[in-house]
Amino acid sequence: MVARSVKVIRVLGVDGGQSGIRLRHSAGARIVEVVGVSRQEGDTVATVADAINRGWRDATFEPADRVVLGLTTAPTEPAECDRLCGLVGETTGATEVWVADDAVTSHAGALSLGWGVSLVAGTGVACLAVPESGEPRIVGGHGFLLGDEGGAFWIGRQGVRAALRSGDGRGAPTSLTGAAERRFGALADLHVRLHDAQRPVNTIARFAPDVLAEAAAGDEVAGGILNEAAQELVLLARAGAAWAGRERAGAADRSGPVPFALGGRLLEPGSELRQRLDHLLAGESIDIAVRSADASPLDGALKLGLSGDASAYHGLVHLWTEGAST
Repeated sequence: MVARSVKVIRVLGVDGGQSGIRLRHSAGARIVEVVGVSRQEGDTVATVADAINRGWRDATFEPADRVVLGLTTAPTEPAECDRLCGLVGETTGATEVWVADDAVTSHAGALSLGWGVSLVAGTGVACLAVPESGEPRIVGGHGFLLGDEGGAFWIGRQGVRAALRSGDGRGAPTSLTGAAERRFGALADLHVRLHDAQRPVNTIARFAPDVLAEAAAGDEVAGGILNEAAQELVLLARAGAAWAGRERAGAADRSGPVPFALGGRLLEPGSELRQRLDHLLAGESIDIAVRSADASPLDGALKLGLSGDASAYHGLVHLWTEGAST
């Protein structure tokens, strides 16, 4: 009997946010990062495609058969998704390109393609609830203008505001004033410099670690910001768990709590925000089994692409094939 050969699918995973865009090929462990992209940079599709393609060329990866894009700036219109996928496919040579919100690839990494809720706090916040059967749902997020409560930009903005208010006598004294001066320079015209910054969301988000550090050192204002951030993340946990477990409530064959994975640099084990969130979740009656994410969103993009099956994320992944779209 002649053994049948099995084609090995080569996958390029992309995790794209406002702080950075990371690429990794399934053939190796090397990660290449280029500058991130926000929705305030003109033609977002073209800008994101240019960034990804630049990373691809700089990395000299081997060809890919399938590219999986998890993006905070993922288009919502099918035609724009096709345009982005076509631009990426043209450069990489891939005949398939999948594009989704980064909540999808975050979930795929955090829960290893399993069901449950993932909550990832980076520049923004990505929370996705996937039931054992039924439709998945993205919870919260909504971008820096309308939401992303508890993410790095939200925390950084609250920290800068507290420093400015304290500096001009409208707010309580706080060590965030000194932290902001060390990070940004003089406070007198800081508001002008931040508004004029080329990438203000990323610039402000980078102040979040300073807020965490000042909270850990005992500053009450910084601690209050983190307490509010943790409370906002609990609201996401509650809503996500309710959606993921809705079909199991009261079921005779119910086997346990909803898997709940926490990820992102702000929620690393032992971080100041993670400690406060863990404390709040321990006092809640939410039926979840909390754990740290199994893997990163970039790993999730690769896992999803290598599996070849996006059905668990029905309606959330745009599948493009060279010469056709779905």
